[in-house]
Amino acid sequence: MRIAIGSLSQRSDPARAGVTTLDAFLAGRLDRDTALLTAAPGTEIAGFVAELRQADATVVPLLAAEAAEGPPLMRESFHVLAVELVHRLAARLPVDAVLLATDAALRVEDEADAAAELIERARLVLSARTPIVVALHGAATARLADTGAIIVSAQEHEDRAAFGRRVARRVISGI
Repeated sequence: MRIAIGSLSQRSDPARAGVTTLDAFLAGRLDRDTALLTAAPGTEIAGFVAELRQADATVVPLLAAEAAEGPPLMRESFHVLAVELVHRLAARLPVDAVLLATDAALRVEDEADAAAELIERARLVLSARTPIVVALHGAATARLADTGAIIVSAQEHEDRAAFGRRVARRVISGI
């Protein structure tokens, strides 16, 4: 079983002036490929990896990008990150499922539902049968639900790594 993993996360605050750029992700976390396999403890990615390894699944690392809370992402910055994540996914096909961690508060300067846009982009390179499972902080929008992704919401005050493990277990039990 081959499971692709990745994340794109920031709590965007549309009331804050300005835009968040790639520099915020460079200052936060921007891991690629095998760096995800040794992700910082306490992250969803670390939980994904631990649970998938325990199940003897092949972990297919993509991209993990996280920035501190700030204004919405600059369109070009989001585009760069989303294209890179989807390009890495396309280059590593086939996979049995995709696990993505994100935040419902992820916003782009011209898009209030960046999480849905990210899933829509990923869906373009996958077969219709390949499940996308989203580890989501916050409430899913109707548009996100319409992507066909399986959405698993974090419980209030749930440890991020434990949340990642819980979501990964759902993928393992469903395949």
